Amino acid sequence: MERWPPWLTLVLISVSTLCQDGKAQLQSALTIDWVKLTLLPNITVEHGTNVTLRCEAKVSHSYSQLIHTFTFMLGNNVIYSKNSSEAVVERSLAPARASNSGKYKCHVKVRNKQRSSNSQTLTVEGLQIPQLKVLPDVVYEGDEIVATCSAPEETGSLIFYFYNNDQEFPVPSSTNSVTTSIEVKDRDNYLHCNYRLVMQFREVFSNNSNTVKVIVQDYNITSSIRIRPDTNVVEGDRVYVSCNVSGYPQTDLEIFLIKNKLLHHNRASFTHSFDTTVEDSGKYVCKAEMGKVQKISTDKLVVAELFSVPVLSMTPEQVFEGQSFSLSCWSSMISQQRINRTDVKYTLCRNQHPLNTGHIFKYTAAQTMNGNYTCTAEAKGIKKTSKQLTIDVKVPVSTPVIRAVGEVIVKQPFQILCESMLGTLPITYTLLKSQSQLYRTTTTGPLRTALFNITSIYQKDEIHSFTCQAENGAGNREFSQALTSAVIEPVSKPKLTLSPEDHTITEGKNVTFFCSVKEGTVPVTFRWYRKGNTQPLFTSYPSGTKGEHVVQSVSREFRGMYYCEASNDANETKRSDDVSIAVNLAGWKKVVIAVICILILVLIVTILVLFLKKTAPPRGATRKRKRAVELSAKSARPKSNDPMRMSLTLDIEDNTAFNSTPGVMGRNVWSEDVSDSENDEPSREEECEELRYTEMQPQQTVDDEKAPMQESVALNGEAQECTEGAKDEGASDSAVEYVQLNHSEPDPE
Repeated sequence: MERWPPWLTLVLISVSTLCQDGKAQLQSALTIDWVKLTLLPNITVEHGTNVTLRCEAKVSHSYSQLIHTFTFMLGNNVIYSKNSSEAVVERSLAPARASNSGKYKCHVKVRNKQRSSNSQTLTVEGLQIPQLKVLPDVVYEGDEIVATCSAPEETGSLIFYFYNNDQEFPVPSSTNSVTTSIEVKDRDNYLHCNYRLVMQFREVFSNNSNTVKVIVQDYNITSSIRIRPDTNVVEGDRVYVSCNVSGYPQTDLEIFLIKNKLLHHNRASFTHSFDTTVEDSGKYVCKAEMGKVQKISTDKLVVAELFSVPVLSMTPEQVFEGQSFSLSCWSSMISQQRINRTDVKYTLCRNQHPLNTGHIFKYTAAQTMNGNYTCTAEAKGIKKTSKQLTIDVKVPVSTPVIRAVGEVIVKQPFQILCESMLGTLPITYTLLKSQSQLYRTTTTGPLRTALFNITSIYQKDEIHSFTCQAENGAGNREFSQALTSAVIEPVSKPKLTLSPEDHTITEGKNVTFFCSVKEGTVPVTFRWYRKGNTQPLFTSYPSGTKGEHVVQSVSREFRGMYYCEASNDANETKRSDDVSIAVNLAGWKKVVIAVICILILVLIVTILVLFLKKTAPPRGATRKRKRAVELSAKSARPKSNDPMRMSLTLDIEDNTAFNSTPGVMGRNVWSEDVSDSENDEPSREEECEELRYTEMQPQQTVDDEKAPMQESVALNGEAQECTEGAKDEGASDSAVEYVQLNHSEPDPE
């Protein structure tokens, strides 16, 4: 027999496990289809009815048995909970009361599933009629009874109300029964009770309970009051007030005589006497009291004045130091049947201390008389005091002092203060300008000063037109002196001037800036600026209206535009016009520049001369040209004593100088050394080139009228001779030499 393969065993075990798991999952499945709540017999019932709450659940499941958890709720409160294997659970409300009214809901939970029913509202109509019990039902005046009101079948929050002859006494309670004490005063008392049930959304009142009658028995007590000799008397009369009580046990009785306050007290009947005043008029009460029982009788007393309350007055009503015044104390009404006017005595008091007697008092006002005054009137033992009169002797104002507050600047607002150091408040101040009223104000304290706002003044002297007037009702007015405050005048437009005045300065020299103003209160601050710079060059604080600033050894960089600014305590800055400053070179610099220029010119000339010398023909050629010129000149020369000879010599020198030919300038053709020409003979070609050069130069003469025409002819002939060729070169040279040696013209061939 073949052995069972191990892998097949594992497969069978796995399949078996899967089948068992699937069967288990199929057996544990459940769902709650619905939950239903039913109120039986109805959702609205009368109180006392047995009500059943029925909760039923429909659950689809594969379990053999389920445990259901049922929960009944009233509002949000759980009122009952039960676990059951049944699908239906009931809860009985027997009997139902109004406190059971509300919204009910049933909640079912099965394993991990739960569901709730719809809400059902139960209304229980009516409340239990309360029951009232009173002990005892017969009492004496002032006694208390104990009353108990109960509704044993009701639950919830109850508030009980007791009524005694329609007088209400609320008593809250957390139970369905309450007991309280009630004092009964009337002879017949009818008591009943009811209650109020407080629920979540409404309140319900019960019907009234049974009514209980309580009988109050009286004590045999009577009280009476009597006023003698009469209820209408005059001040000073003596009266007697009697309080009588009968029919009482003396041990527990108290008797009181009252008129706004307790006048007398005793445990038996009594008589109280006193001398009357006007204040004794009024209602008198005689009260007999035993326990809580009171018996009362009343009577009224009227007391007429013997004389009226005196009145203290002062004439005049306000008084100043040194003025006379009088005080009068007088009672306007006197009972003529009882007294005469002379029977009333008056006394004047200050601060409750007697001063004088009489009814007219005359004084001279002084500060020592200040105080609180009263007067008293007295007759037949009756003494009356007047109302208090306060006397405050006023002090006349002193001469006011006027001054400006802060700085006074022309054309700017400022303030003026006026003050009287002495004088009783209130003080009225008036500010005058040129004797005309500007402002008026009254100072009541605590400050004694008046402050006036002034728009501006336009001239310095205008400040002296202000004066101040002060008064406080004394009948006189005091005037201040004229205002003498310092006035700051803003500076006018400054003027910038210089020294030297032509605004042209030689370099290295000093320059002085002057800045001045025509108007403005000193000290004036001057600042000098170079146009384009924000920082001042210099700031000056002179004592006058002109400032200066000296700049030492100015340089060429100092030239430019300058201006100055002026300001003072008026905080207003004015700027001058711009001034232009030119700076010339120093003299030694001019000399240096001139020397440099001359040196430059000499250098240029030297360079030019060197350049011309370099480009000029050789010296020998020049000399040959000079010889040719001499031959031409000699051919036409006059005799030795002829003055034209010297003229010709000078002319030749000038022309050679003009042509700037080296070696020829300043020489005399007639004194030319012959040996020089013999030692250095130029070629013919060079001589012709020099002759061309000479022909091209401008002709200059010392005297045009004396110049011989032969010179130009000789030159032209020489030039022509150069064009003929080299064949005549030897002959020409011989001729020239001949002329030079013999100092005569050669013969023609």
